[in-house]
Amino acid sequence: MMKKRILLLPLAAMWVLAGCEEDTIIYEGEEKPVSVVEEIISDKLEVENPELDLDVNITEDTED
Repeated sequence: MMKKRILLLPLAAMWVLAGCEEDTIIYEGEEKPVSVVEEIISDKLEVENPELDLDVNITEDTED
């Protein structure tokens, strides 16, 4: 029984990830995944501020 669970977990994870497409945004004239743009921005800021370890998160602003 344990072997079935071990095999099903990776299959379930692959199924969930296959249905998830990452949002994209336009950055510097090109459409890029949000996670890539977040990394680019944090890297640029860290070059100018080497004492900082930055994490950039891009979110959509919604009006409630």
